[in-house]
Amino acid sequence: MNKKLLLLPLSIFSIVTAFSQIGGNYTFAFLQQSPSARQTALGKSQIALRDDDIAFAYQNPALLNSSMHNALSYNHDFLLGKISTGYFGYGYALDKLKMTFQGGIQFINYGTFKQADEFGNIQGTFKAAEYAITVGSGRQINERLSAGVNLKFISSQLETYTATGVAADLAGAYWDKDKKFGATILFRNIGTQLSNYAGRKEDLPLDVQVGFTKKLNKAPFRFSVLLHDLNRWQMRYDSPLENEITLLGEAPTQPSRLSQELDNFFRHINAGGEIVFGKNENFRLRVGYSHQVRKELNINNLRSISGFSMGVGFKISRFRLDYGLGRQHVAGGINHLSISTNLSEFKKK
Repeated sequence: MNKKLLLLPLSIFSIVTAFSQIGGNYTFAFLQQSPSARQTALGKSQIALRDDDIAFAYQNPALLNSSMHNALSYNHDFLLGKISTGYFGYGYALDKLKMTFQGGIQFINYGTFKQADEFGNIQGTFKAAEYAITVGSGRQINERLSAGVNLKFISSQLETYTATGVAADLAGAYWDKDKKFGATILFRNIGTQLSNYAGRKEDLPLDVQVGFTKKLNKAPFRFSVLLHDLNRWQMRYDSPLENEITLLGEAPTQPSRLSQELDNFFRHINAGGEIVFGKNENFRLRVGYSHQVRKELNINNLRSISGFSMGVGFKISRFRLDYGLGRQHVAGGINHLSISTNLSEFKKK
């Protein structure tokens, strides 16, 4: 990405417009994976809630707060094809500075592959994996406003090919505790490659997001809405197969311009809901929906729940356990497990 990104604080909106991207034309795509089972279950829609979940801060550093002091979280995601990804994070607060810090690592393991020459002769095996080491900080500006930044060092090894890069997340958040309402603006994965695979430099998955969350006052329900990929408006892909003549010689019906624009608009929106039980929300049920996932991975004329997600979370003693199921395709989905705790709870009184 152009070195002008270093001037981001002075010209963030112009840069976002200039560097809009198209899916598939960037590297380190694993940075877009959900960091926790809770996020997976909510359709990756929750980036505005300020609570004690340290995994939220991996996506939005402006959510870092003192309740995350000594918070520890491990998350593991089982993907299709025996691919696995995960995130491990820890938080530490300094009340005198009104700042909270975090450190963590995100990884994806593609597994072991057979290595063969051009004639198909097996010569051994090789592995492929990618990592992102993250450090971040968030500062409470006043009772309702906060800001934060994450810095990431990224490493990728695919057989003998390696690549490295650096990225940053910049965010500002608003939280009204009395109204239980939150809003945020987030610039994710602003960065560049330091080294590339084979002489070709690629962009990172820059994503400009706006999120909202609200808990109802008289009902145990919290909903969240995420607007993502605002730096590239056109997200529809017009498949050439849709323009082919059918077996009966009839041309397929083309959607109207309005329906295309509405489809593109809703692809920018993820939505989720969380039903909470107990004073400390010790039991939670979740559901989420991504219109983009459904439209891109659903199979025509075949019913499925692609794009939908669900999950559950509960607290046992000092540990919080979460499970998230993301239905991506009729062939399978995502099974995400998380376990988190706060080390301060183990200290003797």
